[in-house]
Amino acid sequence: MVLLGARSALAQCTLTNIGKNPFPELGYKLYQGYPGGLYLNYANNRPPAHLAAGLQIATNQIKPLDASGNVNTNTGKIVLISVGMSNATQEFASGDTQTSDTTKAFKYRADADPAKNPQVVIVDGAQGGQDATQWTNLASATWSTLLSRLTQAGVSTQQVQVCWLKESLKDILQYGSFPTYAQLLETDLEMIVRDLKVLFPNIRLVYVSSRTRAYTVSPTATNPEPASWEVGFSTKWMIEQQINGDPALNYDPAKGPVVAPHLSWGPYLWTDGTVGRADGLLWFCSDLISDLTHPSSNGVHKVASQLLSFFKTDPTATPWFLKRVTGGAPPTCSASADVTNGVAPLTVHFSVIYSGSVTQAVWTYDDGEAAFGQTNPVKGFPTPGVYTARVTVSDVNGNSAQSTVRITANATFNFWRNDKFTASELTNSAISGASANPDLDGFPNLLEYAMGLEPKTSNSTDTVSISLSNGIFLVSFPHLKAATDVSLVAQSSTDLSNWTAESPQSRTDDGPIETIVIQSPLSTNTARFFRLKATLIP
Repeated sequence: MVLLGARSALAQCTLTNIGKNPFPELGYKLYQGYPGGLYLNYANNRPPAHLAAGLQIATNQIKPLDASGNVNTNTGKIVLISVGMSNATQEFASGDTQTSDTTKAFKYRADADPAKNPQVVIVDGAQGGQDATQWTNLASATWSTLLSRLTQAGVSTQQVQVCWLKESLKDILQYGSFPTYAQLLETDLEMIVRDLKVLFPNIRLVYVSSRTRAYTVSPTATNPEPASWEVGFSTKWMIEQQINGDPALNYDPAKGPVVAPHLSWGPYLWTDGTVGRADGLLWFCSDLISDLTHPSSNGVHKVASQLLSFFKTDPTATPWFLKRVTGGAPPTCSASADVTNGVAPLTVHFSVIYSGSVTQAVWTYDDGEAAFGQTNPVKGFPTPGVYTARVTVSDVNGNSAQSTVRITANATFNFWRNDKFTASELTNSAISGASANPDLDGFPNLLEYAMGLEPKTSNSTDTVSISLSNGIFLVSFPHLKAATDVSLVAQSSTDLSNWTAESPQSRTDDGPIETIVIQSPLSTNTARFFRLKATLIP
């Protein structure tokens, strides 16, 4: 029986490629009708307003607190907890089940890092076997165990301000197929973050990660592929709900009762085995123990490296996670890239020059991916967008320095077409051509691309908004910023024959999409017509 089991595991180790792209590398593709990317509109970074809110919280609200929750910059603590099941506790603190080597996990490595703020106390609350359903009830023993761990660490519930959340459903296929189980997990995750706010009134930030790669498709495995990949949608959907203003996830007191912390993605952990992803991360069968689901010591180390890179570089984490300069000459650093603007998929070679006794350099790229311990990493950007690559260098004294590089990966109409249409549709210009209108909504494909719309989903006529107020026409419409190969111009006419271009009055940045507004005064009582004209730039 043991030999048979070993053969089964060996066979599963051939599952080196399941043909899925990591979420940050999905481009403009839909998966069973659902957009990819970590955030709204296929984006892989926080929308500007959501990022600004997170920065404000990190800089102004997260402070060392005493046991009663009062600010105490001298002896107060900032408690960072984890919530999750077995994979999460092993990666965060306890190490793999075969060696129990805690030195490979995040907590040990972060506590040993001289750059970590000594007032940050890391407490592992994740627990083996405790899937998302075990955390939805505030009266469950799961929460009691977490509370007792806080007591053992000498901290209180009032001092908990940050959480890393990584959860799934045990034996997930018992709940059916995608998207059903992903929707159920989303609901559970939303309940968990509300529970966090009830138990820890001063919690401000929650970073959420989805699962690592499994090497099994067995229906009896707890989270086989592609479910381990698909549950990324649960995290994505929950965060989108908050960004879209769901009152059941509100974190902003200006918008009503606060019932949840500010939510965003932590490090994105999944990669397609030996195919790897655009930051070079590979996930081997040896990164898992024999059940092909839980991490080995190697796997624990890989996840912990991504966590450490994230907390040492993310702009919503560095204000409270990194130690302030306490003495000696701090290091300096300057990051650069061989190319900062180009067409996706864009490959960039980064480098950092530094001074001082630097012992470590870590990078993140604004899209959930990372590089640990590298001064000259190479990173691909398969999805169009604007990304900030961030590097933090730290020295033997724990002093650190940071630098950033802005990378713009542009789209093309053909890139968009290839992601939106099937191979057979691409051969039919009546469906996928620039002037085609397959969804019959009045927006031809080239215009759909320039506006960031879906060519197979009919868009409402109010996608372009026109109103008249105080003698001024206001026309607003979305624009995909990455569509730099298309000129998108608003034009007006009084006779439908002669058209005049209207200059934008304002642009509202919402990440990949901007909203353009034009103002056109009504000078006569004649009729006024407006149109949008999209033209490919030679």
